Amino acid sequence: MKRITLIAVIFLSTWVLYAQENTVFYKHELRASFGPSLVSGVWPQSGMFYRNFSVAYFYRPVRWLWVGGNFVNIFGDKIYYHWREYSVDGSLKDFSKSKIKYCAVIAPEIKYSYFYKKEVLLYGAISGGIAWEDGYDEAKKKYPRTLPYFHLTYLGLSYKFGKNENIFLGGEFGIGMKGLISMHGGYRF
Repeated sequence: MKRITLIAVIFLSTWVLYAQENTVFYKHELRASFGPSLVSGVWPQSGMFYRNFSVAYFYRPVRWLWVGGNFVNIFGDKIYYHWREYSVDGSLKDFSKSKIKYCAVIAPEIKYSYFYKKEVLLYGAISGGIAWEDGYDEAKKKYPRTLPYFHLTYLGLSYKFGKNENIFLGGEFGIGMKGLISMHGGYRF
């Protein structure tokens, strides 16, 4: 029984190595993504529209696993606020200022694929880190401030094309600070 088990393990190991040998396997990935965010968790005004842009690098030690990091920038609406100051002599002066809300994130990310065919890749991902937020709101919170960052990608789709199949386009559906949906493109080498 031990011999049969040993032979089966060796046979399956060589079969898996042979299967991976015939397909192109790129270990590095650069990706840029863009998408809308409804970030009511970051800023208290719920339902406001924000845009996020992220740049990521991933290293792929095995066929189904990527390890890397993100730099995410979330841009909000431009906010105008006005105030009036009165002086002792009875005169007054009006002031006006504008500021764009934004949040910058540096976060490690882990991706895993659960469906891999010649051109199509389906994956999930999880990332977490620290976000630096700046802005102005009615609550007069102290800015800039740091926040915890978390994003979970339920479904990611990547479609490969090009001569060497190392250019890809796709999208993600998830929950977290990057938003519900985003589109991405990138290069594998």
